[in-house]
Amino acid sequence: MDAVLLFARHFDERCLASTRDAFHHGASEQGLAGERLTDFLMAVNECVINALAHGGGQGSLRLWRENDGLLCEVEDTGAGIPARTLAEGSLPPPGAPGGRGIWLMRRLADEVGFVTSPQGTIVRLRMRVEPARRPAIGPRNK
Repeated sequence: MDAVLLFARHFDERCLASTRDAFHHGASEQGLAGERLTDFLMAVNECVINALAHGGGQGSLRLWRENDGLLCEVEDTGAGIPARTLAEGSLPPPGAPGGRGIWLMRRLADEVGFVTSPQGTIVRLRMRVEPARRPAIGPRNK
């Protein structure tokens, strides 16, 4: 199956809620549900919040379906993510002021990739979508 773009949207602080709503609608319409939908929404939310806070205050979000998964790409024009930040794999200590967004993305989405430079960052998150269960055909066992 070829990639099918579900939506592309520019976002900033003013349209954050409508961007989240559009993402939620697009992901659920493609069959992502329950805890996996919540996890993907939280991962993408962390990514969007990071773009707003550290990536120039705006960005673009694209969601598409490809084979058995949903892919979300968030792009910003910030100064990039320091290599040491991407290399850190542990949860920051409780008193640390931030640093949990990337950690959460990596734990909530099935796959997360980063392309970053002084001209901006692209984060791609992927979540598998389980095929819908087919109802049993034939007489029911009683």
